[in-house]
Amino acid sequence: MKKFRIKSMSTRTQEALTGWLFSAPALIGVSIFMIVPFCMSVVFSFTNKMLVQKPGEPLHFTFFDNYIKLFTNDLAHQAFMNTLLYAVMVVPATILLGTLLAVFVNSKLRGVKIFRTIYFSPQVVTMTVVAVVWSFIFSSSESGLMNSALKLFGLEPQRWLQDTHWAMFCIAVMYIWQSLGLQMLIVLGGLQYIPEELYEAAYLDGCNSFQKFWRITVPMLKNTLVYVLISTTINTLKLFTQVYVLTNGGPQNSTTSVVYLLYKSGFINQQVGYSSAIAVVFFLIVFLISEIQNHIIGKE
Repeated sequence: MKKFRIKSMSTRTQEALTGWLFSAPALIGVSIFMIVPFCMSVVFSFTNKMLVQKPGEPLHFTFFDNYIKLFTNDLAHQAFMNTLLYAVMVVPATILLGTLLAVFVNSKLRGVKIFRTIYFSPQVVTMTVVAVVWSFIFSSSESGLMNSALKLFGLEPQRWLQDTHWAMFCIAVMYIWQSLGLQMLIVLGGLQYIPEELYEAAYLDGCNSFQKFWRITVPMLKNTLVYVLISTTINTLKLFTQVYVLTNGGPQNSTTSVVYLLYKSGFINQQVGYSSAIAVVFFLIVFLISEIQNHIIGKE
């Protein structure tokens, strides 16, 4: 009996070592490119670290100076509010439209596979290319696509990306268009696992299309929708490429996001310590929002 236990423990140890061995490449990559840089950011956030340290200003701890600067800086406040506004515009619209499109392409209509391809095709285009294309669509000149369309209806042309009231809205529309296909595909995967018998029973009970959608489709998609909500929220809070390509944070900082402010502080102003403080606070906010969403919506 004793020999059997020793042999059994040895087998389990071998299985564990095999598991760690196969996981090693991924764990090493995550450690080098995510865990270690984040730990360095936490340390740097308490220092006067510069991208290129100035002569006569050696690296030293400043304790909470960078965090005090962050919480008392008007531009930082505006960046966080801009990012929040962007998320409020993008997240509900993406989830709602993605779900409706998924229900549509899940139907047994002729040619529906073509629509699946059309809706998903923007996802395979990089955000930089998408931003360049939409910069022409929202061009402030009269030859821009949107202004040309307004001219057909006798309306005045708009400045779009150069207008503080329209700039963030334009960026939100562009992101929704580009990301809608992926969210549709995820929800479509969830729809495939809903038994047809439930819809047939609802039909026999006299339920209309809306009642079947609200009382069968939505509850059965709960786990999928929670995942879409959390992943979409995280992606929208990481707003950077669109701002960098289209507006550079303007006009009048109306599109400056948290990540763009982080980039500008660290690589343009070379204030690595301050940008590290932004990164740490931003991580905590995203983590807190994700946990709240997961607890409230997905607690069952």
